[in-house]
Amino acid sequence: MRKFIFLLMLLPMTVMAQSNTFGYFCYTKVMEQLPEYAQAVKEYSELKKRCDTEIARNEEELTRAYVAYLDGQNEFPEPILRKRQKELQELVDKSILFREELTSWLATAQDSLMAPLRAKIDDAVGRVCMHNNLAYIIDLDNAGYKFINPTCGFDITNALLGTLGITAVEQKSDEQENATTEQ
Repeated sequence: MRKFIFLLMLLPMTVMAQSNTFGYFCYTKVMEQLPEYAQAVKEYSELKKRCDTEIARNEEELTRAYVAYLDGQNEFPEPILRKRQKELQELVDKSILFREELTSWLATAQDSLMAPLRAKIDDAVGRVCMHNNLAYIIDLDNAGYKFINPTCGFDITNALLGTLGITAVEQKSDEQENATTEQ
């Protein structure tokens, strides 16, 4: 009877300990393993290359206008000189605005290229969490945790990769990573 009562007392503690476990993984490492990731990076690189070409063309145009202004600076009458200065300043302002708009557009394009990948990972995270009865999952990329007690939580990277249909990669142990970092 004593053993039965002792087991009954331990049962809530066991259930409580199981529900307080958590998982952790490195979002970037999982993202980079997705087959679609390489294609998304390639598409983004092509977009960036085209934008860089347009920015360079715009800067060349600005440089030509500035050189033309400098060449004629001594020959222009005062009203024409002021007009050219104003036109040059407008061209500089437009060039800056153009660069900022392209940079913003590229960031939006990158987000939209990566959104389906993030959604896929987030769905897998939810499934792994529910399958393993985890209380929560930590993304190590953004949290900056100094230490995670492996008796309370565990690395779910390989489980995530398996859920995503990707062969699990071999994980370095924390000791190996620390040894590599110290060298």
